[in-house]
Amino acid sequence: MATAALNWHAALPQLGRHFRAVAPNLRGHGPGGRRDQPFTLDSCADELAETIEQLGLQGSTVVGYSMGGALAQVLARRHADLLGGIVLCATASEFAGKTWLRPAVRVVARAGSAAARQWSGTASAVLAWRLRRHDQAVARRTGATSTDSAWALDERGASQLAAFMEAGAELNAYDSSPWLASLRVPGAVVVTTEDAVVAPWRQDRLVELLGGAQRYEVAAGHDAVVARPDLFLPVLIRACTDLYTP
Repeated sequence: MATAALNWHAALPQLGRHFRAVAPNLRGHGPGGRRDQPFTLDSCADELAETIEQLGLQGSTVVGYSMGGALAQVLARRHADLLGGIVLCATASEFAGKTWLRPAVRVVARAGSAAARQWSGTASAVLAWRLRRHDQAVARRTGATSTDSAWALDERGASQLAAFMEAGAELNAYDSSPWLASLRVPGAVVVTTEDAVVAPWRQDRLVELLGGAQRYEVAAGHDAVVARPDLFLPVLIRACTDLYTP
């Protein structure tokens, strides 16, 4: 639930030396884009398909990180003809730990997002307050500078609280295991082996479900793309290159 810049700012310069790298914001995440409709993985996948066509990027490899990995799976299911392959990083086919709570999560998220859309000014203030508290905690734990924190706060402050709620509910309900094996695009999986957010066994399950997907690993946590680009990026570049090379 970060913007493209927050997730990929440390990676894009190096990725750009090997590929043409495009990092779009998802609906409701960061400034711009459609904000009048709820966040769903299906609608985001369709919007990304439009972006691929508009930029003439048919046949590209789509890299999905965390929630972006779920979106990449949906994109491959709905628009396989546009893709050359998918690389799934720090992600899974299913995220919910307590699946029996899914109906309650969906109801609460719908109510919360409806309220956030109706009282958008209050929602923006609540989001800014919550992000500020989060960034202060991260700064104390990691030693991040106030400049880092201010930039991150400004970047996410343009996002929608409603979209965050809706995205959380979408991930909670997500389960691609019944249809992953039917995908018609090549796949690779980058497993973050010290991940405390998406358990490594869930990531390894992707390799099994995809059937024939190449497995790569990075000895880092869920924030590897930002916290350990020195470890993560060489592996991601190799995965993309291997997938692209016949």
